[in-house]
Amino acid sequence: MHAAEVLHVSQDTVLDWIKAGKLRAFGGKATNPFLRSSDVAALAEELGVNSEEAPRRTKSATAKVQARLTADSRWSDVSEAEIRDWARRADQAHRQAARTAVVAARERLAEVLRALDEEPQA
Repeated sequence: MHAAEVLHVSQDTVLDWIKAGKLRAFGGKATNPFLRSSDVAALAEELGVNSEEAPRRTKSATAKVQARLTADSRWSDVSEAEIRDWARRADQAHRQAARTAVVAARERLAEVLRALDEEPQA
């Protein structure tokens, strides 16, 4: 979404601003609405976004979490025997890096489960 890049915010933030009436959509999909360039430029000025600075892509929380969950869903393709074989063959550096990644992933996945249990379905 070009507006998010120009405003240096995530797509989710732009969608929140549309819901709040800070920006007005003119058609398009709910997740990718059409916005007037003049409205985006006015909001950028209001926010103090430097118009000389190149637009930058900011990944939304929705995109980051969805991408991670999609990648993690492939764990069902890995057998317990394959995991044990990998662990047996891995050197100490790879084993330690994997341990760090797994602990962080386990904490984040537990948070995903808590959020899914807390948030009402849309």
